[in-house]
Amino acid sequence: MAHVVAGVLRRGGRAIRSLGPATVAVTLALIIGAAGFADAATGGTFLLGRTNTDNATSVLTDTTGIPLSLNAPSGKSPLSVNSTLQVNRLNAQYVGGQSAKQLQATGGVGLTAPAVDIPLPTQVTTEVAATGELAAGTYYVSATAMLYAGGTSPIYCRINGAPTNWGGGSGSNYLQAAETADVTVPANTVLTEVCYAYGTNQLAYDAAIIAIRITSSSTGTVPTQLPRHIVPGLRKRSHVGEPPRS
Repeated sequence: MAHVVAGVLRRGGRAIRSLGPATVAVTLALIIGAAGFADAATGGTFLLGRTNTDNATSVLTDTTGIPLSLNAPSGKSPLSVNSTLQVNRLNAQYVGGQSAKQLQATGGVGLTAPAVDIPLPTQVTTEVAATGELAAGTYYVSATAMLYAGGTSPIYCRINGAPTNWGGGSGSNYLQAAETADVTVPANTVLTEVCYAYGTNQLAYDAAIIAIRITSSSTGTVPTQLPRHIVPGLRKRSHVGEPPRS
């Protein structure tokens, strides 16, 4: 655009020199305005570094590649908008700093085969169900198992790798264990349900564990924990790594 103005000035230089200062200023303003140096309007030229105004939708098409590329210095956003309304069909790779892959719904599940008994040796931690390898993230985990006590000796189960939350108990013959937790794990972690028996000839079967990854940026509310002294029959403490005794 500058060469257009320069050419006009060269061709009309002699005439301009013959005019007064005020006339020269007005003439230059008209030349520059006609050349497109004013703010662009509908149908006009888009001006970089200036505020452009339009009253119709502008369409940018590139038949060979990416129509628009925006570059910004580190720490600066390459694009800003003035509305919180949803942009239809906008495909984004990152949401809140998390990639699309990180936000994909995923999880793992493990089930024992039907009618298969899993022996529980006395005072030994035994794995009864496993999720398989998980992607990195935070998961809601739930595990259950049907237990056979065969008497009054207790059996307890928990989610290995999660905050201690024992299921099961003591009683005659059959017991049901159920545990839940939220766990943050690195990639390729396998979460398991393990059981700990105090008696002999004790079994677990129909065990299952399921982990569902949380796709929100928040894990939700903090778990509500009742003070131990108001829960009837619950021991105030147990040995680390072992379930409470009856």
